[in-house]
Amino acid sequence: MAGHNGSGKSTLCRMVNALLLPTTGRVTACGLDTSASVNLPLIRSRVALVMQNPDNQIVGPTVEDDIAFGPENLSLSREEIAERVEEALETLGLIELRDREPHLLSEGEKKRVALAGALAMRPRILVSDESTSMLDARARMETLSLLRRLRDERDLTVVHATHHADELLAADRVVVLSSGSVAFFGHPEELFAEGGPAVDLGMETPPLLELARELASRGLQVPRMPLSAEEVFASLWA
Repeated sequence: MAGHNGSGKSTLCRMVNALLLPTTGRVTACGLDTSASVNLPLIRSRVALVMQNPDNQIVGPTVEDDIAFGPENLSLSREEIAERVEEALETLGLIELRDREPHLLSEGEKKRVALAGALAMRPRILVSDESTSMLDARARMETLSLLRRLRDERDLTVVHATHHADELLAADRVVVLSSGSVAFFGHPEELFAEGGPAVDLGMETPPLLELARELASRGLQVPRMPLSAEEVFASLWA
């Protein structure tokens, strides 16, 4: 999901897991109406939100305690909570940081803790509200690769909001918002087609995609929608 500041990305993210409720119209998540208060606990157990600023959602005194916070509020057994926490720690590479105080972590580490806490809920939908912001290019791609792997391995729906056009290349479908309305919905290849919707929406074509197209025009076999320079290099080297 993309759009300029103020287009409605964060609002939509918060409406998916019912942190914000619609004043008009109707919003459903996993088939449940978010306006019905009886549905809220179930919606929030099925839809996990990772915020742009991890400090807004990290509450535990240690990394391990923070990851356990969500499962504890589901009234799970101690064994189930411990299993979920261990799984999240391993998935996000946080084992060595489990006893650290979150405020002593780097920004990237905090973001991994926030994501681990969301995964410990074992949601059906993971909403990422610009969770790759303030990370360098390599860390952004590592986070994006992790989200894709989780999507594939856990049959997880990932809703990812971003300002980085190159991250949209990893999407199955892209929604571009403008002033609270849907300005585009479709495949990223359609969005970034030469002279396509991205031009009208004032979006720049990712440089790596332009490079791939130039190489392809010269008869070289490269990915049509590359996610990293390494991916392009590997195809050329082969």
